Amino acid sequence: MARQSSSNAGRAAEILILLGQADRKGMALAALAAATGEAKSSVHRTLVALAEYGLVVQNGNRGNYMLGPATYALAHRSLGVNEIVATYRPALIDITGRTQFSTYLMVRSGLDTICLDYQMGQIVAQPYVSGIGGRIPMGVGISGVCILGMMDARSRDRCLDLLEDRLAQWDLTRPQIEAEIAEFQRLGFMRGIRRSAGIESLTLTVPINNDHLRGMETAISLLAPLNVLDAGGERAAIAVMRDAISTAERHASSPTRSDDMSGR
Repeated sequence: MARQSSSNAGRAAEILILLGQADRKGMALAALAAATGEAKSSVHRTLVALAEYGLVVQNGNRGNYMLGPATYALAHRSLGVNEIVATYRPALIDITGRTQFSTYLMVRSGLDTICLDYQMGQIVAQPYVSGIGGRIPMGVGISGVCILGMMDARSRDRCLDLLEDRLAQWDLTRPQIEAEIAEFQRLGFMRGIRRSAGIESLTLTVPINNDHLRGMETAISLLAPLNVLDAGGERAAIAVMRDAISTAERHASSPTRSDDMSGR
């Protein structure tokens, strides 16, 4: 990987790439110097600087070098709760404004789903959660089924093992939830009916597939009274939800006007 020209930043980038490609034993200083075409003293200075930020670690005093925990944290950095709400609140407002139904921003927390934000619609149905901060076991609400479906198979199976007794308290069974998960994975969204306070309601849930939300399975749900939406109305609502989510993410990733002005 020898370069035509040298710079501290370029050398650091090469070292990180080489260590990322190395096996679990890492690489020795001499091997890194040979691979970069740099003097060992220059490579060592760069390694020391990278180590100060946790990007590189050394196995012992004279051991091999490996990527540090900070590189993993950077690669898997997730949005914080406030950032999630700020990103997707415009989507909730948009969906509720266009459909008149209440919408909920739901996220997994352990074995529960928690409401991070919501917008009350003009056409009101009976919700499971009591506003922001309300929580229910995953699978009890349709959003929880969607979130279970977003998880990797091993984690999902373990969650269902731990949830079985809690689901039974809500007259729900594991085979029922697994069948709903399979339907979600087939359709790419979740449609389901649940009874809350003796009233049946329809929930439509769309997953949020955002690379910045690693490990924080998140979804937006629309809650409607039963038999208000026909099949065409449900499809239209799903389309509105997906469009609103896409628009919110696009705006969140775009530079603000003040950013534009400061860069001029």
